[in-house]
Amino acid sequence: MQKAITTFFLLLSSLVSFSQNGGQQTFFSLTFPTNSRIGALGGQDLATWNNECAYFFQNPATLDKRNSNSIFFNYTPISGHVQNSVFGISHTVKKIGNLGVGIQFLDYGIFENTSEQGVDLGETFYAKDFAASIGYSNSLTEKMNYGISLKYIYSKIETYKSAGIAADAGLVFQDTATGITAGLDLKNIGTVLSDFTETATSNLPFDLQFGISKKLSHTPFTLFLNLHDLYKFDIRYPRTETETQLIVDSTNLRVKKYTVDKIFLHANFGIQIDFGKNLKLNVGYNHQRRDELGYSVRKGMSGFSFGVQISIKKINLGYSYAVYNISGGQNNLSFSLNINQLVGVRKM
Repeated sequence: MQKAITTFFLLLSSLVSFSQNGGQQTFFSLTFPTNSRIGALGGQDLATWNNECAYFFQNPATLDKRNSNSIFFNYTPISGHVQNSVFGISHTVKKIGNLGVGIQFLDYGIFENTSEQGVDLGETFYAKDFAASIGYSNSLTEKMNYGISLKYIYSKIETYKSAGIAADAGLVFQDTATGITAGLDLKNIGTVLSDFTETATSNLPFDLQFGISKKLSHTPFTLFLNLHDLYKFDIRYPRTETETQLIVDSTNLRVKKYTVDKIFLHANFGIQIDFGKNLKLNVGYNHQRRDELGYSVRKGMSGFSFGVQISIKKINLGYSYAVYNISGGQNNLSFSLNINQLVGVRKM
């Protein structure tokens, strides 16, 4: 079994170059957080494995019997009329494995149709992204799962349409004795089936991600480190005025390389504080978000994010806020319910 899984991941890895030909990435709804805790930890969390099935959008390997018969919903109001919604359910089938089904819907709102000169033509149009996912996972060992999910993605802007197919493949490991959870995921491996125009060269938002968390013994704290874009070292956004800056030393002139900055651009840091089983607080930091979205003259809290999760009679409610810059940020509202636990409560 392990040899088959290894072969499977090698085959998926060989598709990376195929899915990343030159062009512009599209289907941005695939990159939004699918629950409030993910939003609070910087927009990424490969290092949580619990009874919530929302994480199968982050890593399909997190589907297991603990989150069987779970449902979840996440709502993200972005700006103006733009809003993103995610819904999913999961179920464990005996002797087959763990299954999850979900949809993601990004609504950009309604726009007025104007001429090139800005004259209102008296018409409106809309723009939407849609993705449907089905995931499967099973166990490699008592402490490790593997998983895969398949997606169909569709986008429409006025009369222009695009569609694609993609797959995620991941592993997750958890050792309750040491308090360590770790996950690895290849995301959005696939291709665009049809593009907006004949000359468009859209790409899927491929990513290679890794995350690890550590629950500190005898404390309420859990530390998180999540890494993204691991297939490429330099993801720094080009800046003409800074990339050509010269640093003078005692011997010669050299171009600043920003090596440390390039390393930290891959990293999201987070901490969770547990106030018992029913209340959790999260704080996260996304260095890439601070670097790219924060105003250079006044960064403020750009890149930081905050969240709270509350459990009320086995119903999980969550809220998070991610600071983009001093002008605003992103809210996430989430709801999840494990039907098995709810039935168990009623029987008591």
